[in-house]
Amino acid sequence: MIEYLQKTDVILINQLTIEDVGGNFVPPHNFLHEENLDYLLEAVQAEMFGAPLYPEIYQKAGLYMFNIISNHIFQDGNKRTGLEAALLFLQLNGYDLVIDDETLINFTLSVASGEQTLEEVQAWFEKHIQQK
Repeated sequence: MIEYLQKTDVILINQLTIEDVGGNFVPPHNFLHEENLDYLLEAVQAEMFGAPLYPEIYQKAGLYMFNIISNHIFQDGNKRTGLEAALLFLQLNGYDLVIDDETLINFTLSVASGEQTLEEVQAWFEKHIQQK
């Protein structure tokens, strides 16, 4: 049984990352495009003809990261929130990301600069996760 993030989880991740490392939080939830978060939370669990649209854990993790960063859900903190949401999702489902911090930072920045497609982000997660 896959455990998914809820809207409140993603909002809290955004708030805590800004509190932790700085940034601008616009009350009450720092949204720039709230509808993009609602779409993401539906898309990650979506099915077509009874089969999951994104059946693999790495596909779902990539979707969290890519959509939060690329769709500018929040006023500030999208990169950190997208990364942390993907990591929390993996953790909740028994996976770890096995990568050094510098590579992780560089990859996150490349996603934010539009250098990665959704499929490339998902493939990157497939390559760098392992079951606990």
